[in-house]
Amino acid sequence: MIEVKDVYFTYSTGVEALRGVSVRIGKGEFVAIMGENGAGKTTLIKHFNGLLKPTHGEVFIDGINTRKASIAELSRKIGLVFQNPDHQFFCETAEEEIAFGLRNFGFADRNVHERVEWTLTLLELADYRKSSPFMLSGGEKKRLALASVLAWDPTVLILDEPTIGQDHNQKEKLHKVIGQLTAQEKTVIIVTHDVEFVAECNPRVLIMSQGQIVMDGSA
Repeated sequence: MIEVKDVYFTYSTGVEALRGVSVRIGKGEFVAIMGENGAGKTTLIKHFNGLLKPTHGEVFIDGINTRKASIAELSRKIGLVFQNPDHQFFCETAEEEIAFGLRNFGFADRNVHERVEWTLTLLELADYRKSSPFMLSGGEKKRLALASVLAWDPTVLILDEPTIGQDHNQKEKLHKVIGQLTAQEKTVIIVTHDVEFVAECNPRVLIMSQGQIVMDGSA
């Protein structure tokens, strides 16, 4: 599903964020990427949907080299939920935010309505359908960002710090959603510092430090 081959990435500022990263993530896997701030975690996941291209090395999604595919093409398969939801909101209401991606990918109006209703209910956001995304609480914004990506049913779901701002019940809900997705052979990747959540979910864990993967194994 995802293959990273000896990837290096240097930002325009000169900061080398990735240094020789190689990893394979298979269909239906649940993977947590952990490590200190600045380890390269977010930089790595932005390579999976083409937001960033390797300075050296290659990234393949289902055999497609990300250098040769557009972000739009990759995003249909790879759904990325940013750590800061405000960075991906721009519609006036929560339901419009969820519907936007579906319409952009060409879903029929009936399917758009059904999938908006499904995600609003699943993530307990139905009461906020007419609310501005920017007026929601931090935890509600996190759930709306997840809903807006989950709605189009990507093959791979990537979540950057998904448990920030979530109470215990919402973390349990997220755990169940992840379980449902992996049962459908979807690949789920989370970037997180939440050790307790990882311990409860028991995913494969990649530990990063200074731009490299230093450990890879079970939780």
